[in-house]
Amino acid sequence: MHWLLWVVLLDGCLAGAALLSRRAGYCRSMIRFALCALVASMAGILAAPVLWVCGRRASTNWVVARTFYYTARAALGISVVVEGAEILQRAQPCVLASNHQTMLDLIVLGGVFPMQTVILAKKAISYYPFVGWFMRLAGDIFIARGSRQSASDMFRCASDELRAKDVSVWFFPEGTRGRFESGPDLLPFKPGAFLLAYHARVPVVPVVVMDFHNIYDRRRFWCAPGTLRVKILEPVSLDGVAEDELRSLTDRTRERMLAELRRISPARAAH
Repeated sequence: MHWLLWVVLLDGCLAGAALLSRRAGYCRSMIRFALCALVASMAGILAAPVLWVCGRRASTNWVVARTFYYTARAALGISVVVEGAEILQRAQPCVLASNHQTMLDLIVLGGVFPMQTVILAKKAISYYPFVGWFMRLAGDIFIARGSRQSASDMFRCASDELRAKDVSVWFFPEGTRGRFESGPDLLPFKPGAFLLAYHARVPVVPVVVMDFHNIYDRRRFWCAPGTLRVKILEPVSLDGVAEDELRSLTDRTRERMLAELRRISPARAAH
């Protein structure tokens, strides 16, 4: 328990320093964020064997997501409001396609993540202590960036899971975090989410998260309490869509998500 006392002492010191330095306040928030992630990962590791026996292995992610969300909401004061949550109830199994902005996207995942859903992540994450452990236990899918063979295996394995195990997949079609100084925007979408949905014969459900700027900005050492708006859009059906039409469908979906992103995002404030 000595380590816990040290953490509490450090948090108190940073709380005092935060009155004089924004950087100290940011460091305090990031330490709290990391501790929430650790607690959530441990909850997933403990829950995984029980869920595996019950045939609900993929729900390990849901346990981790909700644990992280409620602890982070208390520790950081950041909450999530979801519009269109009922769409997720009737669209599963599906491929959920969300915009990707910052590490705080994990809080959004925590508040939105459906049960029986797996994650696509880069292979390096599978080796991270605690986080990688619970993701392996949950049956998440890891890919090696830049490997065509790995991508092919990814779509085949994910399609098998979607069809045979009745699970959904969470996907960030931008492929990396998008940071834009001029205002809310999206990077070009990679076609992977739609290829996956095409082979699995399930719809794509766009998930739009408002601009983070007023709540979090790593380059300016800014992390403040607030509410993140999330909008679930109507599913994109791939019935009757040919594979050579996926690129144009991907681009149209991106434009639809971008319009919604700009609609739900508040005006940027100066930090």
